[in-house]
Amino acid sequence: MPSATSIPELTLPLPVVAFCKMHDLLTQLDFAQRLVSRLFEPVRSLRLALEPDPETDEEAVVIDVSTDLPPNEAVSRKREYTRRWVEAVPPAAIGKIRLVLDIA
Repeated sequence: MPSATSIPELTLPLPVVAFCKMHDLLTQLDFAQRLVSRLFEPVRSLRLALEPDPETDEEAVVIDVSTDLPPNEAVSRKREYTRRWVEAVPPAAIGKIRLVLDIA
């Protein structure tokens, strides 16, 4: 049984699924979601969307996570997320899945 602070199973938006299949990113997206659930606990909300980068217009999956962690702790954990993400995934995947942190 999942803990009270775990992220509920997400239904992936169809554009996210299509993008991830096209770029072979489903495994990396699963890793990113698990990493977010561990590092940003308690997660208040989690949203996944396919969005263009405002500077380059290149599309990427955006993981928008909202947490009740204190700002200093949330920023520290985002750095940890980034470190683990860069170490774990192929270089081509790094910019295709991005994390946006919403601190209450």
